[in-house]
Amino acid sequence: MARSGKAGTVAFGQETYDGQFQRTLSASYAGMADLGEAFATAREIGKPDPERWYNAWFGRAEAVRASAEAAAAAQDRASARGAFLRAAEYYRQAYFFLRRDLDDPSLRRAYAAQVGAFTAAVELFDTPVETLAVPYQGTTLKAYFFAPDGSGAPRPTVLAPCGYDSTAEEGLVFVTGALERGYNAVVFEGPGQGAALYRDRLWMRPDFEVVLTPVVDLVAARPDVRADRLVLIGRSFGGYLAPRAAAFEHRIAALVCDPAQPDLGARVPQGPAGVIAPLIVAAQMRVSVDRREFFGARLAVHGLTKVSAYFTELRRYTLLDVADRIACPTLVVECEGDFVGGGGPALIAAMTHAPTTLVELTAAQGAGGHCGGLGQRVWDQVVYDWLATVLPAEPPDEPDGPPDGPDEDRRGGQGTNPEVRAT
Repeated sequence: MARSGKAGTVAFGQETYDGQFQRTLSASYAGMADLGEAFATAREIGKPDPERWYNAWFGRAEAVRASAEAAAAAQDRASARGAFLRAAEYYRQAYFFLRRDLDDPSLRRAYAAQVGAFTAAVELFDTPVETLAVPYQGTTLKAYFFAPDGSGAPRPTVLAPCGYDSTAEEGLVFVTGALERGYNAVVFEGPGQGAALYRDRLWMRPDFEVVLTPVVDLVAARPDVRADRLVLIGRSFGGYLAPRAAAFEHRIAALVCDPAQPDLGARVPQGPAGVIAPLIVAAQMRVSVDRREFFGARLAVHGLTKVSAYFTELRRYTLLDVADRIACPTLVVECEGDFVGGGGPALIAAMTHAPTTLVELTAAQGAGGHCGGLGQRVWDQVVYDWLATVLPAEPPDEPDGPPDGPDEDRRGGQGTNPEVRAT
């Protein structure tokens, strides 16, 4: 059983591996994992290490992809679509602990297979999906545009940047709730993420507004998008990227951060400890496979090779000095037990020109852990009920004559936020 205040482990005693396992369990919410397949893979792994992890998940992905191809050959669209989606997630999971070396053949093979399986899946969707090429400094960045139906009607649209270690293909998991509620959704990669990292060697950058503005330019011009109802949702590392960009891109109608990460440099040791810490971490990386992968993957995202340079780089990732430029209504979500949580109050205190709401989700609600953990439906209910209260009203119809009474509020109901504390 989980302890109070923590989501608890479900399959592996090591929290790093179990956290990633729970990430795959959460993908079942979007049809991108099967609980039986996931637990069977966990049993096959046993005591995890990067090699066992890769072999088990890659083998599972290959078997599921083979079943998808057989279903496609039999013209069984539903089975083929579901199996391709699950294979994409299992391929992603396979290479997760192999990301420190961007030239690792296993990483490159599994990443290519992930993209291929996802591409095959979306070709079988009953609703529209487009791959977008976002202009970026002489090249392009990958994005997917999902619509809830084929009507082409202009709709509010969620913009969802990837996190520190995610890809646009995985992003479907995090916008399923938006699609169910009639939003469009755009999942997009920036430098240091997905194809921009693995294929193009574009490194992460702190000024994410340079990435977001071309996305907004592209999306807002579409006839099926309400340009006045763009919602920016940053989850995980997106809890830094999204508010940073919103400080400069003012076409955003509402902002959601989970968790807010307004100052990554604050986590870096300072003073004498700051001199010693890189040496200690470098020594740990030499003797521990897990530490070598943990920090090595982060170095790779930034195109760095030394821990000292990584710590220096993290100090550039602060938005506290520009947070007062954010003007749109902002929801900050803090989930109990989130290992990178706790930055919400600091961000809210710095946001002097925007209406803000802080909600706290708990393990008792089933939404403890990183970004709500396994409680994604709880998370969606809280977030989208809040959005219904803050998005601009629908434009009124032209009246045929004088109004009979006061205008109705057209924003939509607030819904229910179960056991949520707001400030």
